[in-house]
Amino acid sequence: MNDTSPETEAFLRARYAAMSGSERALMALQMFETAQQIVLSSLPSGLSELERRHELCRRFYGDELARAAFPEG
Repeated sequence: MNDTSPETEAFLRARYAAMSGSERALMALQMFETAQQIVLSSLPSGLSELERRHELCRRFYGDELARAAFPEG
């Protein structure tokens, strides 16, 4: 699905192309950190740090990787 107008898409493409690689990398990092914060804020309170990390990993990467990375989680 694409609900972005061609004009807006062209504008954004030009803006991204004008950014340096470092600026694009920083923007991606900030978006990832925001996504992490959204997931973490949705978790039940009272989880241990290990449980929080396990659940964050599970939501981003799936059950198999979360079990392998956090077998105790």
